[in-house]
Amino acid sequence: MSVPVPARLVAAAAGLVAAALSAAPGSPAEAASGQSGRAQAAAAPISIAITSVNPPFAGPGARVTVSGTVTNATPDAAAGRSVELWSSNIRLASETDMESYLTAQGSPGVDSPTGATVPLAAVPAHATRQWSLTLPVSQVGMTAFGVYPLAAQLIQGQTQGLTQLGAARTFLPFWPGKAGFRTLKPMSIAWIWPLIDTPHRAACPALLDDSLAASLAASGRLGQLLAAGRTPAGRQAQLTWAIDPALLSDVNVMRTRYRVGGTATCTGAATRPASPAAQAWLATVRAVAARQDFFVTPYADTDVAALAHRGLDTEMANAFLDGQAQARAILGRYQRTAAPPGSGAGSSGGTGLIAWPADGIADYSVLESLAANKVGTVILDAAMMPPSGPVPPSAVTTTPDGLGAQLNVLLADTTIEHILAMPPGSIPAAPPATGPAPSPAAGAPAAVTPAAAFAREQWFLAETAVIASEAPSTARSLVVAPPRRWDPGAGVATALLDDTVHAPWLRPTSLASLVGAHPSPGRARLRPPPPHRVNPAELSSSLLRQVRHLSDQIRLLGAVLIQPGPRYLSTAIDAVESSAWRGGAGGQRSAEELLRWVKAYVSAQQQRVRIVDTLRVTLGGKSGEVPVSISNKFPQNAIRVRLQVGVPSTGRVVTGPFHGLVTVAAGTQRTIKIPVRAAVAGSTTLTLWLTTPDGKPLPGSITHLTVEATHFGPLAIVIIGIALAVFVLTAGHRALPPGGGAGEGAGGE
Repeated sequence: MSVPVPARLVAAAAGLVAAALSAAPGSPAEAASGQSGRAQAAAAPISIAITSVNPPFAGPGARVTVSGTVTNATPDAAAGRSVELWSSNIRLASETDMESYLTAQGSPGVDSPTGATVPLAAVPAHATRQWSLTLPVSQVGMTAFGVYPLAAQLIQGQTQGLTQLGAARTFLPFWPGKAGFRTLKPMSIAWIWPLIDTPHRAACPALLDDSLAASLAASGRLGQLLAAGRTPAGRQAQLTWAIDPALLSDVNVMRTRYRVGGTATCTGAATRPASPAAQAWLATVRAVAARQDFFVTPYADTDVAALAHRGLDTEMANAFLDGQAQARAILGRYQRTAAPPGSGAGSSGGTGLIAWPADGIADYSVLESLAANKVGTVILDAAMMPPSGPVPPSAVTTTPDGLGAQLNVLLADTTIEHILAMPPGSIPAAPPATGPAPSPAAGAPAAVTPAAAFAREQWFLAETAVIASEAPSTARSLVVAPPRRWDPGAGVATALLDDTVHAPWLRPTSLASLVGAHPSPGRARLRPPPPHRVNPAELSSSLLRQVRHLSDQIRLLGAVLIQPGPRYLSTAIDAVESSAWRGGAGGQRSAEELLRWVKAYVSAQQQRVRIVDTLRVTLGGKSGEVPVSISNKFPQNAIRVRLQVGVPSTGRVVTGPFHGLVTVAAGTQRTIKIPVRAAVAGSTTLTLWLTTPDGKPLPGSITHLTVEATHFGPLAIVIIGIALAVFVLTAGHRALPPGGGAGEGAGGE
């Protein structure tokens, strides 16, 4: 499994199915002008594309049908065109050869006309015409297993004076039939099938938005991925599903009436009816988890690399535990691996827990953190452990976990991941449509979607053949890891699995089976992962500093609740730490906005535990008891807090012993009486605050109380009060005239 240079991958993607390297009608070919393929594509008025090769790989004596389209983007009809197939018996023996073939300017020098030609009727203005040609494989002279060039040339003119207007290039794998099995050991291939999305909830029960409903539908991203994975090809491919427990939780909420939107304090959300799509999708996932291998990510697929690099060990542990708890509640378990009994390491089918860091990038500090969370197998990008010699590597290896044991490592092929990441519905370097579109497909030519689908499928198949042909007599393995939030488009996912199952040089297997297989002798030596590598796409340090501070506040709040539940509000923190927010300013803004929402929610929860404000208390003398009330506005949670009192250092007032640890039932108040003694009469301000039972201050709980000490003791105050009452009664009696006057009229007064 070779590891290509990323820049070359970009160049190859830019050249794949660059069908529109054509010139204006009657003009010389622009391929000879030395301009770049992209510039030619942007100016091409007539373009050619390949949309299918049937069968997708050739065999001895086979006839391969190549089909495609020619699109005329000009305002005039195009006549006198024809399509000609080019190929050769020269193998493209490496990824470098494949990339060079795709990106070559003009003739690549490895293919030539095969004689298969079809004339085209006039192509109307702003229209697309289909074509189809049959290629006899024996005529080309392919004999050895491998990948061969295949191109469709758009030409103009007769036998003499032909003008090449453009070419669509692809690959044609060749399999020599039964003879191939005598010299080739089929390569084990294991797919990771991701069911991962962006977080749709934070601290509130309501979903942040209702976009998940469309994705779960049969035509949605998650609906299509699940349907493709459940096809017969998906089962035969022995997929290992990677499932985000946060997605399971969000979908589970939608099975009944659910709420969407609202404020950060969980008010104002709109109610939605139960989603049949969510019910069906979750039921299907449960059925998949009962029969096929799967593992779960940390809750919300947190960015474990960023957490490890910033020292958020508690947050990482919470994310793993949250994910396992949620998966166990919904699926009945949080991992299923069917490795041979007693093989490999760990306790779950020989793999231990499986972790898949974002982008497959992890240095040793990340691996140590994963091992500390009982991870036994990690999936990395192949570039993390490149080969140290010329021997082609396999996808299975081990590395020290930093804790005294070995960590299983599965290396995902970098090139294939880039192929699968090609945007759906688009052809790299294809020309933009000009003039009225021939179909209503978002203003694009009718051939764009089929050609883009074919490009990914055929390149994937050819890439597996090239990897297998590098060391055909050596038992090797290949791990395929699509993008985490993969959107392959309708039909593409199923076609890729079908290729996996039917390609004779591939043998489908699961991740656990790869880990359980014994390493083959003479395998390539790999360099260890880097000791320290921070991916620029990781969540920012400024964001995670705020997350750490908020986590501390949440832990304090949870410490005063009698029954807060495990890891109080940790799933809200997990959502902020999701890998969905990696890689750009837009994701950073989304994470910061979500963080602000969680902060507002936590602040509102902190206000539920308060000291009831009493501005001033007057003592009956120089000593007495000061009542302080503590309010618990949590509607369902009792709290246990400790009241602390601070007095000025002047010595004017001292407090006596009191029982400050108090339990307050949900929705009630509790009063504590504090003994106070003043040295002199006058006002003194006390500082009051609340702490957790173990003495950690609660944010925002500080208040002040003024105590007024008098010169009069309690008995003196009682006597003064009685005398004052007598004076009032006597004065009132003397103010009445003799005889009453109650019966006198207004005139008598």
